Amino acid sequence: MGYTASFTDARVNFTQITDLVMNERVPVTVFKRNKPAFKIVPIESEASAGTSSYLFFADDLMDEYVDVFEALAK
Repeated sequence: MGYTASFTDARVNFTQITDLVMNERVPVTVFKRNKPAFKIVPIESEASAGTSSYLFFADDLMDEYVDVFEALAK
């Protein structure tokens, strides 16, 4: 569940909004002239979810084919 804020409220209370996003992991949608303008979201919620699965896959691949990579490195 996210929160909404007007552009003016976001500008005046930017520190409180960033604290909410960073500490509570809550996305905030900012409206300008009663239309959604942009969204402030925590980075880990979107970025690391995909990145961690790729890193897990890469580690698994390296473990499985370590002999092939060592032979190619020679």
